[in-house]
Amino acid sequence: MMNMENKRIVTSTALAKALNDIGVNNETIQLRRTTWLYIEAFETINEKAQDRDVDVYTFGSQNEGTTTEGMHSDIDVLMCDKAWPVIQDFADWQFGKLQLFVVTDMSPPPQCCCLQGVLPNYPELLTESTLPGHHMDAQGRVFLKNTLHETHIKMTCDEWGIDFVKHGPSRTIHEEVDMVRAFYCAKLPDDCQYIFRRPKPGHWPGSKLLTQLKNSGVFLVPTAHVENTTHWDPRKHLGTLAVRTFDNSHELHWRLSTNLMERLLVSDLTIPQMKVYVVMKMIRKEFCKPLVGDRLSTFHLKTALLYSVERSSTCIWGDENLIQCLKIWLTTLRRWLKARYCPHYTTANVNLFAGKLRWNEFPVLIELFTDMIRNDVSCLNNVQMDDLGNRISSNSKECNRWLHCAELDTVVAEKSFKHVIYHLCVYVYLMEMFGAVETSKVINDHARYVRNLESINNTSTGKIRSAVSIVLPFHYSIQTAMKTTLCIGQNQSIPQEIFTMCDKSLTSDVTSSRLKLASIYFSLRRSKEVDAILEQVDALISNKVMPYSPFKKSEFDLKLLERRKELPDILQNVIALCTIFNRHEMNCVPGQLVAEFYRTVTMEDANCRHASDGSFWMELAVVDSRTYMYYLQYLTFRLTGTISGKHIAFKNLQDHVFSDGEMCVPKTFGHIETSLNLLGHCWELEGELSQAWRCYMLSLSVQPQNNAAYWHMFRIIGWLIYGP
Repeated sequence: MMNMENKRIVTSTALAKALNDIGVNNETIQLRRTTWLYIEAFETINEKAQDRDVDVYTFGSQNEGTTTEGMHSDIDVLMCDKAWPVIQDFADWQFGKLQLFVVTDMSPPPQCCCLQGVLPNYPELLTESTLPGHHMDAQGRVFLKNTLHETHIKMTCDEWGIDFVKHGPSRTIHEEVDMVRAFYCAKLPDDCQYIFRRPKPGHWPGSKLLTQLKNSGVFLVPTAHVENTTHWDPRKHLGTLAVRTFDNSHELHWRLSTNLMERLLVSDLTIPQMKVYVVMKMIRKEFCKPLVGDRLSTFHLKTALLYSVERSSTCIWGDENLIQCLKIWLTTLRRWLKARYCPHYTTANVNLFAGKLRWNEFPVLIELFTDMIRNDVSCLNNVQMDDLGNRISSNSKECNRWLHCAELDTVVAEKSFKHVIYHLCVYVYLMEMFGAVETSKVINDHARYVRNLESINNTSTGKIRSAVSIVLPFHYSIQTAMKTTLCIGQNQSIPQEIFTMCDKSLTSDVTSSRLKLASIYFSLRRSKEVDAILEQVDALISNKVMPYSPFKKSEFDLKLLERRKELPDILQNVIALCTIFNRHEMNCVPGQLVAEFYRTVTMEDANCRHASDGSFWMELAVVDSRTYMYYLQYLTFRLTGTISGKHIAFKNLQDHVFSDGEMCVPKTFGHIETSLNLLGHCWELEGELSQAWRCYMLSLSVQPQNNAAYWHMFRIIGWLIYGP
């Protein structure tokens, strides 16, 4: 007996170390959570800055930190429409707002309700069909249909050429993003207060956490067609079967979702408890999914874990006891499978197995879990995900072939920052306002967007305020370049307010806003200012700064990410983003970089571009920071007649672009094709057309389609035939 206990401890310790090494540790979990909370904040302020009262949330494995690199978890996004508050009592009615009233007397399925419209100017229910996507019943009551957002999602996906697939209430986009639209009720419905009423041992959740749960509110999300469901009453030992008719009544049902409560509960779990949860997910994917597909879901696992933590002593949840903790979880889930009943953790009268597992699948899972319990979860030695089985069974010397904790944390940090930067730099140009033809209209719309951001910055706190302070400098940079472009186009002088806004933009990252400011001064032929800014950029770019483009497969210097700084500090001191121009900034784009806006030359080029693969950036002019610095230096020194400076900048650009002294092999970084095009332009200005032609050919060898090099080559041919 003692030997078995010792074996469990040894295995548990090895499992704990393996999980620690694959990222199930405090540092990596906190990094994942912080990253996705920032992304939530970026998405939320983007919605609000466009005058949409929407809060965006990311739920699930990514936000919880309960994932690994090998798990390839998707992203669960919930967009909550705050413009229509949900109320349960007319005492909570607000003047001037269309509100939704919770109705539960229409025999909805468990955990569901209907939503009836309430007049904005008087606390009475709607009796006229003024709601979009409404349904009016025989009694004249107006209900909101849960298909309301379907049209909006479809239009958005069609606009960008993206397919989506319906999975219950959510829409899966790009096979990795599950998006659902929802409404919010600030007060918990009676059914969702089940967690506070039912008897509990008392050690968890604690009183402070319970108070947070009571104030978390509830989302109302669309529900799919509800199949026949079973319900088991353990006190009466009575089973019931609810038969649903095949009509459209399910379109009136909205499901009560306690995502915020569940987030609070998971965030309060200890690291050993998180480790158990991650292992459970691996067991589900590797051993359960081949048998029952996704019908045994991670939500079933999470529910079993929360009950197991609540009902067992806190002292058993340690790294040396993981196997025993897994057996507690397996025993809980097996008991529910035998009863054909999985209780919801927060909501009463809900069987989470209903409409999920098929009747003949229960015995299969019971047998599987019984075998795991009997054999002390020895199946973990066969887990291939993240090579966990080999990590557990191998000794420490053999484990040197894997990434250890610190190295893997850095890999996770790299992916996290890529997500953040993508939301900062890419989503900006996806906004509808930039699609307008007239620059003046774009400037006015964007100026209103910036004012809204400033208002949010002045009134918000916490992550939202931190996120706004990161976002604003990028938008200041765009606004100044567009306003300067308009002034130049209309032969107007540049107002001082533009340069004041330029100063505010310089904290975006190390280089991009400074280089855009240098472009503005260059377009105004103010060479001294250009020279001063470029000298500053040159001093800032060093081996401690990482060049990065969100549009290319750029790699971070992992050593620089080991510093573990906060996101704002990393952006302002470590990241040198590529410089990005849109077409409304064209008068601030010097030299032949303008041709980058027109890189799609032929139908073959156009066919290689798809909105769904992110190639929209080809409508922009994008250049790597160091390339652009040397190019601007060359143009400026040439303009001022500083021969030595011009030669040094030209030589630096060549050394930067090529990896050999013969200038034959271009380096592989970011937008190398654009760098080669700019170098080719410099050769043209030097009168060396053959060298310029060679650069353009090398550029085309790197990127044959959608390359502005074709325009430069056409121009050279034109010069040779017709003269300059």
